This record gives sequence, structure tokens and C-alpha cells, in this order.
Amino acid sequence: MNNTFDLFIVGAGPAGLMAAVSAAAAGKRVGVAEFLPSAGRKLLASGSGKCNLTNLLEPEEMAARFTAGARRILPALRAFPPEELRLWFRRRGVPTSPVDGFHCFPDSQRAGDVLDALLREAAQYNVQIFCNTAVEELLISDGKISGCRAGKREFHAEKLLLAGGGNGYPALGARGLGYRLAVSAGHTILTPVPALVGLRTKEEWPTRLAGITVERARAGFGRGRFREGVLLFTKTGVSGPAVLDLAGEINRRLLTGPEAVLTLRFEAKYAAEFWRAELERRRQSDGRKPVEAVLAEFFRRRLAETLAGLAGCTARRLAELTAAERNRLAGLLDAMPLVVTGNDGWEKAMATCGGVALDEVNPRTMESRLLPGLRFAGEMLDVGAPCGGYNLQWAFSSGRLAALA
Repeated sequence: MNNTFDLFIVGAGPAGLMAAVSAAAAGKRVGVAEFLPSAGRKLLASGSGKCNLTNLLEPEEMAARFTAGARRILPALRAFPPEELRLWFRRRGVPTSPVDGFHCFPDSQRAGDVLDALLREAAQYNVQIFCNTAVEELLISDGKISGCRAGKREFHAEKLLLAGGGNGYPALGARGLGYRLAVSAGHTILTPVPALVGLRTKEEWPTRLAGITVERARAGFGRGRFREGVLLFTKTGVSGPAVLDLAGEINRRLLTGPEAVLTLRFEAKYAAEFWRAELERRRQSDGRKPVEAVLAEFFRRRLAETLAGLAGCTARRLAELTAAERNRLAGLLDAMPLVVTGNDGWEKAMATCGGVALDEVNPRTMESRLLPGLRFAGEMLDVGAPCGGYNLQWAFSSGRLAALA
């Protein structure tokens, strides 16, 4: 079997496979090494097996939502934007639709159809995929990449793409091999931490509400960092899109200290001013009602009772509260502090925060600034994608750009 290629790729996930078929369709000889017995296992698990592969944002707005900053993300998204990604799959028998008016899934709701389309394309253009192949060493000659070694076997190529993914879902292949290879080439790795993962809290009250959701919550962390969406209480703390998008940054903060503070607003559009006015209005019109009964008109009953208890208002009528007590309740409804002490671990993490430093990669070509011929794509780069199709769009876009730039 041939061991010499124009492009050799480490990792047969979405970024690696899109890079492979893009380069092969352009006439290049392409080989791919995959650690696991088959390609695309993490892709099959994405979106709970339904594969939220992109969304309806334009590249500029999408790029702005990555923590890495639009400047580093835009070249790839512009080169292969969401509309073109959807067209690419539609032409290969996988139409997609924004089922909720924003998030795009295959019409079949099957991640397997997305993977099958990529593998059919790879077979059509004679991409060689070497499964059960763990790349252990980069080969460097005259200051530039010349291939890699896996066990006793060497693969030779003038261009080599590292697309090994992040550390999430280790059972589906995450081993950190790509990071070690990047380090061997002189690259800096920002310590990977779990992202898009549930958070564990010091307070016990969220765990007593496990299974309850808040549809329009807002979570905050640090200065000016807010996310809106569904909030889910879990057996260990909190989760849901409102929290998941901040989890990577919070877990990075936990690298330098035992705790981090998250704030929750239980109705995104209602700030403290609204609650102060509403509580005063209701004090005058429904002052005999218990505080938890008034809150239950806005939230689930169990959550309403919990919030009243946290504010020290349990079994008290609204008219009995002092102005200071109403202000305290309004403040908690606007920004309830939660002390985060950990997360649900790599086994539950849908993504990775950290990875190869973007300053060391040319965003217009995805090529290393340190080692000519070496390129990167996908989640092993420190991009900080939020929940909702961003990670897969980035994987496909950066993979394609790395192959064709």
C-alpha cells in the first residue's frame, strides 16, 4: 500500500474527513490515520446522534461568538460558510433544515447520514484511511514537515494536517495525541479543559431541583460575559445551553483557584428593576398572597418555593416584606450567585476549551507559523466555539481551508 501522499491527515473526524475529500477532489493523493477502528465515531454522537452541523448565522456574526475572536475565525468561515456547507451535503443526498428556525440538522435526524456522505466521497476520490493507526511522531527534514510515523510504519507527505480533535468523549477517541504532536513541533498548548459540560456547584439547592428546566434564563460570568437560553438543573449542579457556553471559561478559571462564581437570571428579559416594580405593584394588589405563590406565576412551583427560601421569604405574605427584603428578592431573581467548584468531566464534555495557540497558526491557510508544511484544523485549536452547530461548522470550514488554501 502506498505510503507517499500530497497531504497526510491525522484524525478522521469531521475536520479531517472534510479536508481529505476536499484535497482529493482537487487531484491530491490523500491519506488519513485514525486511532480508532473506524472513522467519525465522535461525529456519530454529535447532537445526541442527530448532528447539529451548523446554524443560520452569516460568517461574520458566527465568528463573533467564538471566544478566540472573529479575526482568527472569519477566514475559514468565509471560505466555506454555512450556506455552502449545507449545499455541499444536499448535493450528496443529505438535505438539512433549521428545525427550530436556527439550528440546522439533517432532515433524517441521523448523524450517520452525514458521516456516510463524507465516506462515500472519500471512497470516490481514493482517499486512503488507515484505521487502528496511532501517529506517534512527526517527521521533519530541512526545517519542514516530511511526514509522520505510526508504529513501525512511516507516511511521507510535504503537507501534514493535524485534526485530532479535543479531549471530550474519550471513549470515542480523544487521547490528546494531536496536542503531543503539536508540542513536538514547537507549538504552545493552552491547557485543555472541558467545555460545553455541566457544572458542579457548592450550593446543594440546584441538585434538589434536578430535572427542572427554565426556558429563558441568562447566565453570567466575569465582566460582560452573558449567555441566554435554557437552564437545566441536574443531580450535580446546572447545565443547559445558558450554562454550557460559559463552561469552558469557568473551567479555565478553576485551573487557578478552587471556585468560580456564576450568576443566574431566571427570566432573561426581567432585570432587578422589573422585579422591584412588580413586587411593589403586587404588594398593593395581592399583598395577602404568599411570596412563593406570586413567584409561581413566573416559574415552576418547586423553583418558586426554592427562590423564596433563598431570599428568606418562605411562608410569608408579600405585604409582610420590608422594602429591603423586596430589594433582596429582586436582586436574587436578577443575578443569583452560584459557586462553581467543578464540572461533570471529560466523559460528558461536548467540546474542549484550550488547545493549539492561534497566534502560532496562519488563519488564512491554517498553516503553522513555526513549521512549514504543518497545518491544523478543527477542535484541537483554541477557538472556544459555543453550543449550537458552531463546532462542527468550524471543523468543516477549517478542514476545507487547510486542504485547499
